[in-house]
Amino acid sequence: MDIIELGERIKEAIYEFVGTREIEVSLEVPQKIEYGDLSTTYAFKAAKKLGRRPLELANEIRDHIASSDIPFIEDVRVEGGGYINIYLDRDAFYTQYFKELIDEGTKLFRGRFGDGYIRIEYTSVNPNKAIHIGHARNILLGSSLYHLLSNLGYKTHMINYIDDTGVQMADLLLGFIELNYPIDVGESQKFDKYCGDVVYVESVKKIEEEERYREVERRILRALEEGDNPISYLCRTIATKVVKAQLETCFKLGAKYDLLIWESDLIRSGLHSHLQAIREKASNIMEVKDGKYAGTLIIKVSSKPEVDPKFDEVIVRSDGTITYTGKDLVFGLWKLGLIDMPIYIDLFDTNPDGTKIFTSTNRGLQYRVDECDVLINVIGREQSKPQNAIKKVIEALYNIEKADKYIHYSYELVKLSRESVEKYFDISVETDKVKMSGRRGIYFNVDDVLDKMSEIVYRHIVENKTVGDVEEARKIAEKVSVASLMYQLLSIDRDKEVIFDIDKSLDFKGESGAYILYSYVRAISIYENAGDADIEDLNLDVLNMYDLKLARYLALTPIVIATSVRYFEPKYIIRHLYVLAKTFTEFYENNPVLKSDERLRRQRLFLIKAYISTVEVLTKFIGFPLVKKM
Repeated sequence: MDIIELGERIKEAIYEFVGTREIEVSLEVPQKIEYGDLSTTYAFKAAKKLGRRPLELANEIRDHIASSDIPFIEDVRVEGGGYINIYLDRDAFYTQYFKELIDEGTKLFRGRFGDGYIRIEYTSVNPNKAIHIGHARNILLGSSLYHLLSNLGYKTHMINYIDDTGVQMADLLLGFIELNYPIDVGESQKFDKYCGDVVYVESVKKIEEEERYREVERRILRALEEGDNPISYLCRTIATKVVKAQLETCFKLGAKYDLLIWESDLIRSGLHSHLQAIREKASNIMEVKDGKYAGTLIIKVSSKPEVDPKFDEVIVRSDGTITYTGKDLVFGLWKLGLIDMPIYIDLFDTNPDGTKIFTSTNRGLQYRVDECDVLINVIGREQSKPQNAIKKVIEALYNIEKADKYIHYSYELVKLSRESVEKYFDISVETDKVKMSGRRGIYFNVDDVLDKMSEIVYRHIVENKTVGDVEEARKIAEKVSVASLMYQLLSIDRDKEVIFDIDKSLDFKGESGAYILYSYVRAISIYENAGDADIEDLNLDVLNMYDLKLARYLALTPIVIATSVRYFEPKYIIRHLYVLAKTFTEFYENNPVLKSDERLRRQRLFLIKAYISTVEVLTKFIGFPLVKKM
């Protein structure tokens, strides 16, 4: 039994006593342990509705809980005029929970926090360049949700949408068609980096400088929109090579995919006819008759009779071409499983775990998606307006319940700190942070950033002589780098901009992924150096405040997991990993574990084993890489 299961038993006892569930019982963990292990303000909320005095009601609830058969309750107190504070037999409760955790690992939580079918669209990087540090936030958010939900027993379906018909692809193709850049560059550099750093940047420069290249750009773009011609075939060949290179980077970050959807295939599968059908059924889609937007088809979100560009969204331009939002509307309904738009699929690649990645294509097996319970679209905050408009159409077509299944999982930009740019990329800047621009060639590829981080960690390992084998040291350095990047990009609230700093992310003594791993490695080392020593049930009377603090935070882990699932927020788990690492550091710095007397030694080794198991569970839940040396 863990803290959540125990809390549910307490809630049921309160509901049983008052005879109604109309007033919700909520339990909290007091910030100070002297106020108990769980507490509730229920008596204050319920007293008025039940016609009772808070203190009187609280005392009666206290007596009922105390006389119930709920295990591990040592004392129930009423304090502060009606607060009900519950004190546990911590020795017994912590001991049994830690033993269950050590024995079962992630299985202890599987199926505990809901189930269902969740589809996630993430990554969605244009196939004209390498993955940059801003894309990494999207990828890590999506992949951590996959690891969390799949490990807890949810059915997941992971989609990567690839825009291979837009202007950026036309610009890239111009470099190969008109500027004669070779497609085959061998192994001199990754193909995605070559396309983005060289071909695309030079093509954009030519287009901006000479009118004749702007005409070529328009011609290529028309060919891509029409499809089924030599230019569109070349586009697919080049884009496929780019995507394969991009996936190598995504896999480093723990990503997993089930299906790649190409925009060109979506158009070929009947996008126009489905958009027309949606137009006829949705009451908030209308054609503009006059004014600036005459001839366009819009999603009407605002209450104003005229077009309000702050809220209303164009889905078909006056020339009949479909906008990004128009395409995404059809695609969104398809992802939800609400429209029957079969596509053809074929095998594309495999994930690192051996599972298959399929891709849409113009031939192959016919494929239909099932309706999902929740659709999570990991898309930047700058797309909030069109995403909201799409949700409004879903509501108009169906109902609010269907619309609520469509989640715009937004996030803010990532920028590199001035210090990192100047120190590691030898670029002089005037601002404290650097915004990326693909058209100007100002962006920082994830591969390059991770390489620089890995080199720093590798030098640290060599200097400390902790790993003798060079190849092993390199692999450890790569994992530490990914973990450090993950912490910086996942721990910060999604609605806040990330200023990524390489040195801060690798601070082995500060708030970082490297610090989390360092504490875990320390715990492994202490436990292994203890040999085959027996562990002993906890007796907090002989342990100190550092032992109790570690035990308490470890026991709160199920609440953190439940919160992460409820709100689809991996940040709670990764932040908890840091809190545990910091608490463990205080524990071992103040407790000479291996030099303690035998009884203390065995109990503290039990706590260390519980810490190791907790870290292993939490890191698996978000795809956070672990190392046992560093």
